[in-house]
Amino acid sequence: MKKINFILFALIISFFSSCEDAIDIIQPGELGPDVTFQTVEDLQFGLNGVYAAVAGENAISFSTVFTDEVAIGFANGGQGLNGGEYVFNLNAASGDAAVIWSSNYALINRANRVIAGAALITPTAATKAAYDDILAQAHILRAWGHFVLLSHFTTNMADDNALGVIKLDFVPLVTDQLPRNTNGEVFALINEDLNFASSLSATSNANTSRTFVSTDFVKAFRARMAAYRGKYAEVTALADQLIASYPLTPRSATVADQNTSLYLNIWTDVAIPTATQNEVIFKLERVPGNRLINAIWASVNSTVNGSPFYEMSTSLYNLLNNTNDIRRRAFLSPSSDPATNRLVIGKYPGSGGIVQLNDVKIFRTPEMYFLKAEALADAGNFAGVAAQLQAVTNARFVAGTAPVIPVPTSAQAAFAEILKQRRIELCFEGHRYLDLKRLGVRAGVTIDRAPEDCSIFNACSIPNTDYRFTMPIPVGELSANTGIKDQQNPGYTN
Repeated sequence: MKKINFILFALIISFFSSCEDAIDIIQPGELGPDVTFQTVEDLQFGLNGVYAAVAGENAISFSTVFTDEVAIGFANGGQGLNGGEYVFNLNAASGDAAVIWSSNYALINRANRVIAGAALITPTAATKAAYDDILAQAHILRAWGHFVLLSHFTTNMADDNALGVIKLDFVPLVTDQLPRNTNGEVFALINEDLNFASSLSATSNANTSRTFVSTDFVKAFRARMAAYRGKYAEVTALADQLIASYPLTPRSATVADQNTSLYLNIWTDVAIPTATQNEVIFKLERVPGNRLINAIWASVNSTVNGSPFYEMSTSLYNLLNNTNDIRRRAFLSPSSDPATNRLVIGKYPGSGGIVQLNDVKIFRTPEMYFLKAEALADAGNFAGVAAQLQAVTNARFVAGTAPVIPVPTSAQAAFAEILKQRRIELCFEGHRYLDLKRLGVRAGVTIDRAPEDCSIFNACSIPNTDYRFTMPIPVGELSANTGIKDQQNPGYTN
């Protein structure tokens, strides 16, 4: 984790700080882009602010608590119960919906301001490459903000005619009242923005730090987006390219070797010796002063003495209960005591001497195998599904001990096995809620909490067709924006 300081000029801080609602519109008297951005260096400072606005922790927090990745911890003080996330209480006033909505529009707003500022600058020959690179990154990050919003707030990502979110490719005025656009309209903007990847510099494309968008980020983005939209014909070629460039991190030779496994380096953000052993395609860099990701689940640290108010769910632990699986060592704190059902989440132990602070992994190679498996399941190639899932499993188990992934006998069984393997490998990375939303019906799978984790709260599951697998438009947006007030998602009241 590099020590990059996101220091913005005072003008840029002023330019970014004012906000009337989630869209962060221009306020009276606010500094305009002609004042804030006068040089390419100014644009770079602005772009740093765009990166600082990418808030991956919000979706992770909601997904883990609402679904079946966590159980109420022995040090719980009302977390998940008072707010209702753990008991499936989701409505227009829910904080999770508000923060995912507002944080991604803040990201989009910052990107739009950099893009607007760039239009006022004529770069010199010496600064043209940097100018193009900054502009491309801003477009790609704007696309990412729109995609995260669509993933959570549209009822069906595969339906281009369904209501999506507000397409925002400009900095709106205080008087603007904007309705939701269709998915097709928003995806069209996303694809236009992603086409700016061709302007990325050689430095960005090298992707040595994995913390800045690159053409490989765009490939991973397109692969995930295609799968979410059910456009599986577009998935395999992209996934194959990334699998070739970012091989799975090597497995441990023995159980004793697991404490020094390179796989653990992913989660402690320690440099991995060679690029071909690092399966992280892109992550959000976190430095001192940023949000502590492990604080989503614990007050102090990722140990049994760290006041965990959430613990690993019993059902997830049962899937990881094999000492030959490096993921058990990586995801379950070694201080855990399964005999007393104290299952402490250990995936984010901290880095750089700061407990609970870790980079947020957005794209890793295992997901590319899983996306390929989805494409194969959709095509009825069930042997191919098993082969993709086996490749990931083999990389995680001590040599010669990996369980055999059976060849599914139906499409439903294939998607169910994909969801199972995604649940294990991608836990606590923000995928589970969206996975159940988009694949739960095809897989015949929904939230799966063990009785001991949920019976006392009468909150063990909801149907995979439940309206709460789409988030509500937040009440703050409905109140401030007359253009959207009659466009709430089904099942919710304003």
